[in-house]
Amino acid sequence: MLQMKAEIDKLNNQASPDRWQSVVALEKAGKPAVEYLVIALKDSDKWVRYAAADALGNIGDSASVGPLLSLLGDQDQDVRFATAEALGKIGDPRACTPLEQACSTDNGYVKIAAEEALSKISH
Repeated sequence: MLQMKAEIDKLNNQASPDRWQSVVALEKAGKPAVEYLVIALKDSDKWVRYAAADALGNIGDSASVGPLLSLLGDQDQDVRFATAEALGKIGDPRACTPLEQACSTDNGYVKIAAEEALSKISH
């Protein structure tokens, strides 16, 4: 728990250029880190958002589906890609409609990630 607190402090240090590494470290804490990773989805740094989406997908907690769905509209295609992959890993049916929309409106590699995510979800 002490290590998790240290990583949260690093993540909150806006002066650090490598804050995304704290997100990667928080993933190791699993479900106790979900609330902090959800907050990181709103970070100004695209790599922090990317890493947070990836970490939440790897943790697999369905509580993160709602916040991840909002990230499918992120301005950055890398973040949308990581988000689609994360939603596929979690496999929650609430993601079906937003992923279907991403399949029809997004760029190539985000579209492929959304299609693959949909194939993993039981409708």
